[in-house]
Amino acid sequence: MAVIDVEVRSQSPYANNESIGDYGTFERIDGVLHYAVDPNDVHNSNIVDIDLAPKDPAGKVRFSGDFTLIAPTHQTPRALLLEVPNRGNRLSFRMFNRANMEDLLRDPCAIGDGFIFQHGFALLSVGWQFDALGMKLHVPDATKDGCPLQGDVICRIQPSRSTKSMFVGQLGPASYRLNQDTADLARLYEQAHPNAVKVVLNPSSWSFGRINNKELEPSDEHISSHHGFSAGRLYTLVYNACGAPVVGLGLLALRDASAFFRSGKYPGRTAPPKCVIAFGASQTGRVLRHMLYEGLYVNEEDDLVLDGVMPHIAGAQRGDFNHRFAQPSSVGVPACGQLFPFAGRTTADLLTGQRGGLFRNNRDLPKVFQTNTSWEYWRGDAALAHVSTGGDIDIEPVPQERIYLFAGTHHINAVLPVSHKLAHSGDRVCYPMNTVSYTPLIRAALLNLLEWIEGTSIPPPSQIPRVADGTLVDRKTVIGKFENARGIDRLPNITAMPRLHVMDLGPRASQGICDFPAKEIQSYPALVCDVGDDLNENAGIRLPDLSVPLGVHTGWNLRHEDDGGSDQLATFAGFSLFDKTLISRKTKSMYLKNVQASIDQLVEGRFILEEDRNLLRQGAQIRYDLAERNAI
Repeated sequence: MAVIDVEVRSQSPYANNESIGDYGTFERIDGVLHYAVDPNDVHNSNIVDIDLAPKDPAGKVRFSGDFTLIAPTHQTPRALLLEVPNRGNRLSFRMFNRANMEDLLRDPCAIGDGFIFQHGFALLSVGWQFDALGMKLHVPDATKDGCPLQGDVICRIQPSRSTKSMFVGQLGPASYRLNQDTADLARLYEQAHPNAVKVVLNPSSWSFGRINNKELEPSDEHISSHHGFSAGRLYTLVYNACGAPVVGLGLLALRDASAFFRSGKYPGRTAPPKCVIAFGASQTGRVLRHMLYEGLYVNEEDDLVLDGVMPHIAGAQRGDFNHRFAQPSSVGVPACGQLFPFAGRTTADLLTGQRGGLFRNNRDLPKVFQTNTSWEYWRGDAALAHVSTGGDIDIEPVPQERIYLFAGTHHINAVLPVSHKLAHSGDRVCYPMNTVSYTPLIRAALLNLLEWIEGTSIPPPSQIPRVADGTLVDRKTVIGKFENARGIDRLPNITAMPRLHVMDLGPRASQGICDFPAKEIQSYPALVCDVGDDLNENAGIRLPDLSVPLGVHTGWNLRHEDDGGSDQLATFAGFSLFDKTLISRKTKSMYLKNVQASIDQLVEGRFILEEDRNLLRQGAQIRYDLAERNAI
């Protein structure tokens, strides 16, 4: 087994040792897992540069990473939920247990309403990212002839304020230090939006360092220009780094931690869980798609170690998880993770002639649930998980797969109270952010997946917009329907919207060694769900917010006009606009009666759990009051 040692750093009762549901008390164990993998094993051979990592006397590559386990103290768990931390942050306590941010700041494992534990899950969080600030993985550097590797690193920055200095980290600390010996080879490009021509800036107009009190201070994590960088413009930096961690070992850590803990050999327990479901959201949903692509749900012993995989809000991308000088936290920078294939089923890329599928290693494929909000469609890629690269033919999910659109929702889930500011970045948006909560949907999806694995029920069919019935259309068609809408005074620039491209990453890209920036050759279609007369999406799973509307709820929003790039889509955000004319047509009691009928249908279809009826009813009451105060 690849886990060769468990270093327990703390072991204590969880949630004040209170009994949770039918599973009694739980305990929490924090520690470090130590791994040793065979670089020559066929199950590991797709990890870029694993052959260049240092070996122990047995010829194994060693690495180690953090873990947290929360499991029943005296009972066998119904299942193990393997969560993939997002940039070092645990996800499930907020995503499933509805723990609030105040509690999570005090304790990142705050119990919330205890949903996952009430349903018999043990929870395992595993550090997999070498450059994360929280839960992380410690991996060796690849070397050649005893020397560290050198190569190009790419960063993309879009400032929301005009500034003379910019930080070069990608939603986190800078992953790689500048190689000072080759600093003069760095290039900086500027463009108006993601699809505009990149213009290389004169090297004399900028430099590494940070301007403080008009003086340039040394820093290889900042770039500066006395002329300044303009708000809303895109800047792409390419620089040479020295020292290449074997980033892809993070994928093996997730695989092998799952194998170890499902064996029942972990501290504090003797009986193994009955099955394992892997869950990741956004960045880590893409990690799970990457694991599926690499076949890393089977370990070195050829055993299936993941029974279910649940990539959430990942769209149709993979990511920067398995190439040389990869940056796992990178967002929107074209690299290996944005290459074909996108759909699970093997198909032809009509733009290149290639054939491929996400599930190319589909022997013993786990059950897969892919869930997305409207925002991932508007980002330009989610539809490619179920439509041809020509954009004209629906691709049916494979039998072991379900795909669900949570209609009218956005990436960061409901934002309440009403806000025009993104909490994580402080960036502002044009319209009030989307208030629709997909929490009841993601909770039901998790239990539907578990029951499918257990063999007790078949999950609801995929709920997605389709070309065949006219519900999957191009973005221009939908934007055109908003032209005369109440409260809409600005629309996005269609040509500035992000999209995926056929790319040239250089002659060694297939080996995981990329030339940057990528040459973007031809764009793939970017399709979204069509909307009805009320401007709400007409396919996917529709919550009462859409089926009994008090306004319009979208997966797109615009950057604030003061932040630059105001004709461009805002990152992660949709909007909600409430309409006085809709509210005036129904009393609150009439509205709640119609909401109840919508909830009944969702429960009957198994898209909502019986236990979450009150959650939806309470949410409807909150949104009615919200609509009355904020309607236009």
